[in-house]
Amino acid sequence: MNKLNKFTVVALAFSLSITLISCEQEDNKDNNTTLGLLTISQALSDATKRCETVVDSSYVSGTYSPLCTPAAGQGRFFRLEGMRAPGDNGYFYLLLGYSATPTSTTPTLSGQYTFTTGKSVSSPNPYAWFRNAQYGNYQGGQMDSGANPTSFSYSTEQELCVSFSGTTSAPTTYLWVTGVAGANCKLTATLQKENAIINYSGWPTPGNIMTEGTQAYFRFSNVTLFTGTKITVSSESVL
Repeated sequence: MNKLNKFTVVALAFSLSITLISCEQEDNKDNNTTLGLLTISQALSDATKRCETVVDSSYVSGTYSPLCTPAAGQGRFFRLEGMRAPGDNGYFYLLLGYSATPTSTTPTLSGQYTFTTGKSVSSPNPYAWFRNAQYGNYQGGQMDSGANPTSFSYSTEQELCVSFSGTTSAPTTYLWVTGVAGANCKLTATLQKENAIINYSGWPTPGNIMTEGTQAYFRFSNVTLFTGTKITVSSESVL
């Protein structure tokens, strides 16, 4: 092969390599652009499913305050941050399925559900329970839907999360606490039936479905005795 032919081959090879590199870079750009758009789309989708209500100094003890509602639909999963008991006999109430502002923490109609937690002078451990109009107070003896666990304490701030799962019958209700049995309320993949502090589905009336299209409320009986900082609401239940 003469010098001219050698030069031509080298030049063609170099040109081909530049073309391939350019194509690869364009492919990477396209892939990165697609990935970026998918990430943005997912973030926007997730944003419609969640909202936050901050509990600040303007909240008045004992009042029933409405929770935010995600654009995608009413809340099914709730993350409760900064829950702490500076004293005894203070309680938090989460109330679901109401068409008007509640006047009592006791559900009175089908489709209404509550979650209650707090610290009683009668026990060094926390109390937590779910109830509806047919199934009553944990401290009244109906204990299957409640707990008095030794696995965490309200002497320091705790992060709890509760889920109301299922839409065709009375919900399965779950309670998890971050740091207990591997649960992390910010990572829903860690929330399983096996590490739930409460996992209850045995409501006396299976047809008592949580009412759709209604407002959720929260109440602290006395923020000097029991308090929290933020409630994150998701339209997607866990499990």
